[in-house]
Amino acid sequence: MTLKDELQALKPLLGTDSPEFYDRMKDIATRYTSNDDKKVISEFVSDRLQEVDKKIDSMEENAIKLQLQEVAEIVSLSYLAKKYFNRSRSWLYQRLNGNIVNGKPARFTEEELATFNNALQDISKKIGSLSISH
Repeated sequence: MTLKDELQALKPLLGTDSPEFYDRMKDIATRYTSNDDKKVISEFVSDRLQEVDKKIDSMEENAIKLQLQEVAEIVSLSYLAKKYFNRSRSWLYQRLNGNIVNGKPARFTEEELATFNNALQDISKKIGSLSISH
């Protein structure tokens, strides 16, 4: 079995936090010690980390969408975009949907997420303070 074959055999164990994965990686690293082998191992690990990072990003995007699903039916996302971000509705939807903008997925920055949360709290207070009487 070649180094690449052994690394490929590890793919199903990735993301499981399996002790077997770490044990097999240590074994591979001790047996394949040339600079070329170390480069192949490093590229394998780097590629797998990028895949995990993409999965995490996707999960975060889906979590935001799920949290906003009901709110979007109650509150105008166009209003949120204009009032709190001074941006267009399409800008907000690009971030919510992870659309590709300038070659990479559009995402909220930490500051924008904080602004979003503050906006939702502000709207909540405004609605909570309303009372209709006649």
